[in-house]
Amino acid sequence: MSQTPPEAGPRTGAIDWEDPSSLPVGVVRDLFLTLSKALRSYQLYDRDNPVYLRFVENLRDAFRRIWETRDQLQVLVEEDRFVWMGEEVYREETRSGSLAFLLYRDGIRDLTFRRGVEGDELEILLDVLHRVRSARQEEDDLVTLLWDLNLDQLDYSAVDLLPEGTLLRAPDDPDPSALDIREILEGELGDEAPGGEVGRAVSEATALDDLAAIRPEDFNPTLYALDERERSYLEEEFHREMRRDVRTDVLNALFDRLEDREYARKREEEILDAIHQLLPTFLAQGSLRHAALLLSELEKVRRRPQALSEEGFASVEELMEEFSSPESVRELVQSVEGGTVDDDGESLALLLRHLKPRALGPLLARAEEVTRPEARQLIQRAIRKLAEGEEERLARFLSHSDDQVVAGAVRLMGALRHRPAVPTLVRLLEEGSPPIQEAVLDAARRIPTTAMAEAVERCLVSESRDLRIGAARVLAEISYTPAAASLRTLVEDRDMREADITEKLAFFQAYADLAGEDAIGLLARILNHRGFLGRREPPEMRACGALALGRVGTARAIQEVERARDDDEAVVRTAVKRVLTRRDEEDDRG
Repeated sequence: MSQTPPEAGPRTGAIDWEDPSSLPVGVVRDLFLTLSKALRSYQLYDRDNPVYLRFVENLRDAFRRIWETRDQLQVLVEEDRFVWMGEEVYREETRSGSLAFLLYRDGIRDLTFRRGVEGDELEILLDVLHRVRSARQEEDDLVTLLWDLNLDQLDYSAVDLLPEGTLLRAPDDPDPSALDIREILEGELGDEAPGGEVGRAVSEATALDDLAAIRPEDFNPTLYALDERERSYLEEEFHREMRRDVRTDVLNALFDRLEDREYARKREEEILDAIHQLLPTFLAQGSLRHAALLLSELEKVRRRPQALSEEGFASVEELMEEFSSPESVRELVQSVEGGTVDDDGESLALLLRHLKPRALGPLLARAEEVTRPEARQLIQRAIRKLAEGEEERLARFLSHSDDQVVAGAVRLMGALRHRPAVPTLVRLLEEGSPPIQEAVLDAARRIPTTAMAEAVERCLVSESRDLRIGAARVLAEISYTPAAASLRTLVEDRDMREADITEKLAFFQAYADLAGEDAIGLLARILNHRGFLGRREPPEMRACGALALGRVGTARAIQEVERARDDDEAVVRTAVKRVLTRRDEEDDRG
C-alpha cells in the first residue's frame, strides 16, 4: 500500500479554498469525463489513429487546467463514483463501464495525480486501465500492475480484499488455534460432569460450530454481482448489439483507415483487397445498400487528390470496371429478379450510378428479360434515375444491334418523356421487331404527341394481332378521339366477326371510350337489332356490344343493355349481368 501526503495547498491568489462555492468542481468533473472518453478511445482505435490522439490531447488539456490552481489532485474512490473535497466529480450508473468501479474492485480507495502526469506517464496509465478492464481472473490486478510500474506522478492507497464474513482478531485476543475445546468444557463442567459427558459436549459443540460457520450472509452478492438495473442495461446493450449494422461499421472502419494516409501507406493493399472481396459478396447476398455504400465511399476516395498511391488508384479502377462488366450486371439483375435484395429501389438506383457508360446497354437488355413485374419495375425505375440528364447518350442505343437493348432504351425514352425521340420511335413502330413495337406502344402512353398517336392509329390494321390489340388499348388510354372514326369502321367491318374475343373486346371498348354517346347507336344495333328473318349478330359480337355500352355508362346506354336482360344466349346474358351489377355497385357507393 502506498501512502500519499495531504493534498498541497492552493497556489497563491488562485482560489479561496475555504469557500466551497468557489471550488473548480466543474473543471475536475471535466477531467474525469475526458479520462473516461480517452480510455474508451484507447480500446477502440490504434495508437496512431487521429481520433485516439485527439482524445489523449484533450485529456492532457484537462490536466493542464487543473494545474492552473493546484499542483496535485487527490480523489476518494467509492464503488460507483469519485469524490473530491466532498463533492461528487464522477459517477457511472453501471459497473461495466464505470472507471470508479474498476479501481474500487481491485481495492484502490484514493488516487492522487501530480503535475506532470499528463506527460509520458499518461498513456502508460491508459494502457494499465485498459489491461485491467479486459484482464482474465487469473491475471494481475490493478494494484499489482501499478506497483510494478512505480509511476512518479501517480499515488494511490489500497486495501487488502478479504473474503466477506472474515473476522479479524484484536491484538489482545487469544489465538483460536491454540485453544482446546475439551479443556474449556472440562473447566466449565468440572467434576460433576457424568462419564462421557465431556466427549458428547465436544461433539455437539463441534457440530454446532460447523453449522455456525455456514451463514446466509456468506452467500450475499459480491462486488461482481448484478443488480436489476445492471441486468436491464446489459439486456438492452445485448439487443442493441444484435441490431447493430455490423456491415456498415466494418465499411466505415475500412475507409477511415484508408483515408488515414500514415496508416494507409503500410496497409493500403490489404484494405483494398478486403474491399475487392466485399463487393461481390454484398451483390451475391442481395445487400444492395451496403454495396452502394462501398462504391460511394470508394468514389470519394478516388476523387480526393493524393488519397491513393498509383497502385491503389489502379486497383480501384479495376474494381469499378469489374462492377460494370456484363457478368456483374447479369448477376445483379438476377438477384433483383430472385427477390433476395434488401431494397426498395433507392439503393439500387444509387448502386447503378456507379456503372460505367458501357454497362447501360447490357443493363437495358437484362431488364427486358425480367419476367417478375415487381422486379422489372424496380429495375426500370433505377435505370430511369441513372439515365436522367443522359438522354442524348441513351438515344444512341435506339440503333443498337440487339433488339433487347433497343426495347429497353425505347421504354426509358418513354419514361423520361423525351419528345425529340418521337421520329425515331415512329420509325421503330413501323419497322421494328415485335418486342420493339411493344416497347414503343408502352412509350406512346407517356409521350402523347399527335405524331405518336397517328402512328399508333395506323397499327389498328397491322398484320400483327398483338400490335392491333395494343394499339387499340393505347389510343383509348391516351384519349385520342380522332381515332374513333377508324375504330367505328373496323367494328362494323365483317372481318371483326372472325377476330377472337380478346381483339373484339379491345376494339369495342376503345371505340366506346373515344366516341362516348356517339357510339350508342352502333353498339345498340349490334346488341339488340334483328335483321332479315330475325337474324342477329353473333353472340360474341353482341356480348362485346353490351360491355361497350356499359363503358359509355349513360342512362340511354344502360337502357339498351337492360333490353337484353333475358336474351336467349348465355354469353350475352352474362355480359348484361356484369354491366348491370357494376352499375348497381356504383349507385350504392354514390
